[in-house]
Amino acid sequence: MRFILIIAAIILAVVGILGLFPSIGWAHVQLWRAILEIVVGGLVLIIGVRQS
Repeated sequence: MRFILIIAAIILAVVGILGLFPSIGWAHVQLWRAILEIVVGGLVLIIGVRQS
């Protein structure tokens, strides 16, 4: 479960970062959504790493 959380968080954060760049058409989203994806990805990554 821990491994899945870490992978999902990394994917979510990367897609959020890519969403900030309008030159990448398939990933471009509104600014608030990109920031939300980055924050949620970071939180899930923290939870995944701290889970024992």
